[in-house]
Amino acid sequence: MDYISLAFLLAVLGFALIVAELFIPSGGMITVGCIVCFVSSIWFAYRGWWESSQGLFWTFSSSLLVGIPIFLLGLLRVLETTRLGDRILLAAPKLEEVTPHRAEEQRLQQLIGKKGRTLSMLNPGGMVQVENQRLHAFSEGMIVDPNEWVEILEVRGARVLVRLTAAPVLPSLDPVGESSLASKPPAEPAEGEQLDFDLPQS
Repeated sequence: MDYISLAFLLAVLGFALIVAELFIPSGGMITVGCIVCFVSSIWFAYRGWWESSQGLFWTFSSSLLVGIPIFLLGLLRVLETTRLGDRILLAAPKLEEVTPHRAEEQRLQQLIGKKGRTLSMLNPGGMVQVENQRLHAFSEGMIVDPNEWVEILEVRGARVLVRLTAAPVLPSLDPVGESSLASKPPAEPAEGEQLDFDLPQS
């Protein structure tokens, strides 16, 4: 076999090793073999064309050097459209797969600082109810009994961190307003207005 045939054969073998590197774990050995094939291909092309036609040598070498990255990018683009390629390349999760988690986290962030009651014992994880919402919660490493008031400190994933707190103070009625209503004398009937009862006659 002449040098030119060996140059083409080694070039084809090098491209085949690129494909094999994506599917066969070799610890980099296939990559080394791929580099050796391409370098040897250029060497045999030099031995076959340099003395007779240097133009063919430079055309072959430049085509090989340009074709390697183009072939690699094209192969990766094809793999991205297949399920097998997703397993090999470990594609990032799609936006619709991540958005529900983000929406839930944003909803929980709005509850930071709110108070609620424990529905079960936190040991340290359990359930709490805050603003009519049942949430997975956990305490700061301490046991919290059921029906205790807790406050949400922060959000960690799909759970909330809570701390034992005092019961919220309910708004009370204004004593001034009550006293003013009690001390206000009843309104006297207007002149000529008929009452529901008869006044005593003197």
